[in-house]
Amino acid sequence: LPSLISAWLVLRHLRVSSALLSSAVQNHVSSICSTWGRDHFKTFDGDVYQFPGLCEYNLVSDCHESSQEFSVHIRRKVLNGNPTVSHVAVYINELSFRLSRNMLAVDGVSVKMPYYKSGVQVEKNAVYFKLQSKVGLVVMWNGEDAVMVELDPDYVNRTCGLCGDFNGISVLNEFIQNGHRQISSIEFGNNHKIYLPNDDCEDPYEEDEEDEESAENQRTTCEKMLRSESWSSCTDLIDPEAYIRACVQDMCGCTNTTSYFCICSTLSEFSRQCSHAGGEPPNWRTPQFCAKQCPYNMVYEE
Repeated sequence: LPSLISAWLVLRHLRVSSALLSSAVQNHVSSICSTWGRDHFKTFDGDVYQFPGLCEYNLVSDCHESSQEFSVHIRRKVLNGNPTVSHVAVYINELSFRLSRNMLAVDGVSVKMPYYKSGVQVEKNAVYFKLQSKVGLVVMWNGEDAVMVELDPDYVNRTCGLCGDFNGISVLNEFIQNGHRQISSIEFGNNHKIYLPNDDCEDPYEEDEEDEESAENQRTTCEKMLRSESWSSCTDLIDPEAYIRACVQDMCGCTNTTSYFCICSTLSEFSRQCSHAGGEPPNWRTPQFCAKQCPYNMVYEE
C-alpha cells in the first residue's frame, strides 16, 4: 500500500439539513476514506459530508464475503467543545484491536507498541497511530480528530459503512435509497450505528439552518485561504470546493472565540489529501495560526 498519510450537508447554509447534497472531491485518492474535525467524512468515492454522531459507528467493513475479513469502528466525543475521536476499534478475522489515546488492547488485553503479530503491525509515533495488516488494510489516527483508512484495490465494490461502498460512483449508491430518494446525512450515518449493550448514547438530530448571509461571509474567508497561490500545487490536483464547504461549516459551527481555530483540522485534511495525490502543500501552520506542540527537538509535519 502507498503511504497513508464533503456532502455539503446544507440546502441553503452550512449545517446538517434534512436533505443531503453531496460535494464530490475531484481527482481524489480513491483508495482512501477519512474523517476529521467537526464530523466531516470523505468516502472512497469522493463524497464529503458531515455527520455529528457520538455513538459507535461502522466506519468501513468488508461486506461482500460470507466470512468478513475486517471491520473498522470509531466513536467520537466532545472535548472542550470540539469533536474528537475517543477510540478506534479494528477487527481482523478473529482478532480485535482497540486504539485509545495512549493504549493498544488486543482481544481486550493491553499490549505494548510496536506490536507485530499475526500479520498485523501497530506502531505509534509523536504524530499518529498506524495499524497495517496483510489483508490489505491500513488505519491511521492522529490521536485526536482525524482517522484515515486505506484499502487495497481488491476491496473495490466490497465495502459498507460511513466510508461508502467503494464502487467508483459518487453519491448514487451511498446516498440514494430505494433507487430514487435522497436521504439526509443523519439517516445515512445512523444506518451504520453499532448497537452495544448498555450504551445509552443518543442519535443526532436535524439542526436548524444557519444564517445564509453569515455562511456567505465565511465562504469568502475560506475561499481566500484554500484558493490562494500558496496552495496551487494542491488545487492543480484536487478541486478544493468540498474542503471550502467543510471550512465554512467549521466556521459557522465554531464555539471557540477565535473561529480560525475551528478550521485547522480541515486545512490539515486538505494538506494530507494533497500529499497523497502527489502535491506539495505549503507550510501553512505558524506559531500564531494552527500551531502544533511537538516534543523537544522535533518538528511537526503533516
